[in-house]
Amino acid sequence: MYRIGVVNFEGNTSEWEQLQTIIPSEWTLIPIVEDSKDRYDLIIIVENSLKQVGEICGQLIQVKKEADSLIWIWSVVQNEMNRMVYLKLGADGVKTDSLKLEEWLLVAENALKRKKIISNLQTEKTVQESRCEGIVLNHRNRSVVVNETEEVQLTNLEYKAMDLLFKNMGKTVTYEEMYQVIWEEEESTERKFYRISNLIFHIRQKFIQETSATETIRTVRSKGYVLNV
Repeated sequence: MYRIGVVNFEGNTSEWEQLQTIIPSEWTLIPIVEDSKDRYDLIIIVENSLKQVGEICGQLIQVKKEADSLIWIWSVVQNEMNRMVYLKLGADGVKTDSLKLEEWLLVAENALKRKKIISNLQTEKTVQESRCEGIVLNHRNRSVVVNETEEVQLTNLEYKAMDLLFKNMGKTVTYEEMYQVIWEEEESTERKFYRISNLIFHIRQKFIQETSATETIRTVRSKGYVLNV
């Protein structure tokens, strides 16, 4: 579902009625009132006369500052100079009589779909990655990327250890905390210490062999480990 906001300075309903007859069912057309803080996927600013150019420029600048919506100017007048001004101020397009409604609809719909895909990818990337300075934990690949170019592949247990260290960035993760997250088994203190130490040793070896990072994980003596950032 897309939210389409419409700004119509003179309140002429002809363009509004025309829009309502052609929009897809997944579009919701909403008149924008002054000082509205609502979010829109696309904003249409209707130009009914040449004298509105100042108001439209002001509205366009304000929208660009406050929102990431697509912006189209619907103009009932043919003025090349105004058209260029709107485009330079950041409008995604200017709809005039030279652009058929059906064609404009396809252009706008394609742009909305593309915007949604990009937004989803950005959200997915945020979910899939944990970052600290110079190091990225890629959750999808179960790997660590150092300095944006060097990637270290991790086993399932190694990934669990690194994920825990990233979640507690700047804090010491104790041997007991790490053991409970990774294995969840009851063993002697000595055995827990050995298994954790051995796991961290192998992670460090991978960093040494595959990247230039030598001190990614720092030992906090008698307590545990901390991500060295």
